[in-house]
Amino acid sequence: MIDFKNLIKNNYSEFILFSVIFLFFIQMLSDLAERIFDYAILGLKPTLHILALLFLLSSVGLFFFRKEISDKTLFIVGELIIITRLIEPLLKGEALLILAGLSVSSFLIFFPAYFTRGKNKEQQTGVTLGISLALAVVLSLLFRTINSTLDVSIYRWFQIIGWILGIVASFMLVGMLLKSEKVVQKESLEEGKTASFGRILLLTLGLSSVFIIVWFTFMSPTVISRWTEGNYIGIVLGVLVMIILFIIVMVLKPNLLNEIKSWMLWVWNGLFTLSLTLTVLVHQIIPTYGIFFPDNHTLYPIIAASTTSAHQIPLILMILLSPIIYIDFILLSIELLRIKPKPAKVGGSFALGAGLYAIIVIFLQVFPNVWGYMPPISTLFRDMYWLAFLIPGLFVTIPVFLFKKSTLSFEKAAKDIKSKSIILTILGLIFLGTFVGAFVTAPHPVEPDEGKTSLIIMSYNIRLGVNLTGEKNYDGQLELIRSVDPDIICLQESDTARIGGGNSDVVRYLADKLNMYSYRGAKTVTNTYGTAILSKYPISNAKAFFVYSTHQQISTTQAQITFNSTLSFNVFSSHPAARGDEAKRYQIEEILSQTSGLDNVIFGGDFNFRPNSESYNITVGVLEDSWVQKWGTAADRIDHIFLSSGITVLDAVYIERGQSDHPAYWIEIQL
Repeated sequence: MIDFKNLIKNNYSEFILFSVIFLFFIQMLSDLAERIFDYAILGLKPTLHILALLFLLSSVGLFFFRKEISDKTLFIVGELIIITRLIEPLLKGEALLILAGLSVSSFLIFFPAYFTRGKNKEQQTGVTLGISLALAVVLSLLFRTINSTLDVSIYRWFQIIGWILGIVASFMLVGMLLKSEKVVQKESLEEGKTASFGRILLLTLGLSSVFIIVWFTFMSPTVISRWTEGNYIGIVLGVLVMIILFIIVMVLKPNLLNEIKSWMLWVWNGLFTLSLTLTVLVHQIIPTYGIFFPDNHTLYPIIAASTTSAHQIPLILMILLSPIIYIDFILLSIELLRIKPKPAKVGGSFALGAGLYAIIVIFLQVFPNVWGYMPPISTLFRDMYWLAFLIPGLFVTIPVFLFKKSTLSFEKAAKDIKSKSIILTILGLIFLGTFVGAFVTAPHPVEPDEGKTSLIIMSYNIRLGVNLTGEKNYDGQLELIRSVDPDIICLQESDTARIGGGNSDVVRYLADKLNMYSYRGAKTVTNTYGTAILSKYPISNAKAFFVYSTHQQISTTQAQITFNSTLSFNVFSSHPAARGDEAKRYQIEEILSQTSGLDNVIFGGDFNFRPNSESYNITVGVLEDSWVQKWGTAADRIDHIFLSSGITVLDAVYIERGQSDHPAYWIEIQL
């Protein structure tokens, strides 16, 4: 008869346990932030849903533990991380928000409580934690790449992947309880009593900053691609290779890190922080005016700067230097494990250095995108998107001076790492899966027959890929588009490749699934709500330009779409929004100025104006309203497609239930 107790105990692996738990934490943190953004901010004014950020302060619960935290308590909290993560994708609405919050809050009790344990294997445990975090990021890369930036492990029936990982992690938690290693040295306990709260807080800030950098940047490389207009597949593979190289070194030759001195850590961290910040900052620069948009309407429109190879130097350096964050995670963990802080101390440090700190940095990332919605605070952060990356980089670098010389010795850890062949095999499979997935899911447009006599054009405000109730709805919107089968699509509110959009990319997702060419428009670092153009036909001369803004940055996407050797169209996707009639007039005049002298103009968008308004009348003084051309009278809508004179409209349809908060509008034009 099988002795399951001994079987689990003997096969218990902290490496597997923390790889899964770190992955689940990153996933649920992403979902929590996305749900809060969709419910509390996307409606243009804050709601009580923003209070869900209080889940991030859950570490204060450790104040109630005056003595050590038992393995049973750790097991219960760990199971809550897993169970809530497995149930959350099955839910909708506020229930999903609550479950994501409970999973995150459980982790923020489990992880700091783990550091209070008295097991005397700090070095081995620190290395295990670092490798586990790296593997969690690699898994996130795999799961998002094979499903066009949507995490496949929480998607439809593929959720079975998450359930398998959750069941395995649950067995590992049982193994942790059964093994229950507690060999405590007297001097370690004394160190825990005397270690200052400030020291513990600095170490916590460092650990939290690693999680934040991973979350903001590396868990989904489409984020980096949209910052930089860099090659998506190249970025995915570059990030993946550097992480895998780090894991291989730590598994096979961790003693190589013995050559690293404290000053080298300072330099490496400093260069990484600089390259990370510059990767964002250089792509925020606009011609003539630097990184800050002017407030004078006479200076617009401003054409976005074209991306050159020089712009990509910080990106390449950032990817090459990125293994330092996992090395930092190892060293920070070792230092905190050696202190063995009391529950109250570590609970307080994580409440401040993880919870409150994360809330602040989240707002630093969100405010530049919604700088006019929550004045006067949000307005201070207009064009300051780079700050959300500089601060975590600094807080990873600063604690380096706390590292002791013994912390940088990895010889013992090299002997203690087990299952090396299994780890390397897993890495090989993940690399192969990600590599193949990146190429298979990429769009492969097949140009339609040039014998066509008409084209279908669609304009669609997709509300960041969510529906009217705030639920993620990429597939609903995809099916609506498929039902129309448009040749050209003008998208608005398509800026999702940031934490408010779950770090997924709705433009990439739709382009991949529809096998269409695409141009996203202004880079996400410029903090527009995002316009994009998708086409069955090749896109050329694509660019973005900015107009005067009163409360959110406004950009328009422009591209030339070639139907055949003798016929091409100048397509614009726009989403003007301003407070006050005067500002609205400025915007539409600035946008229309870019259509001057062009033939075959297709100008689609959510214009935020209705027929007979001043802005509408200015527009139809230059271009024709497609709805009026087909039906004779203007539609009482704010979503329009305007055309150059001479283009014949064969049909014009509003789909009222647009799987968004806007109807989808499509027209058919004669060629």
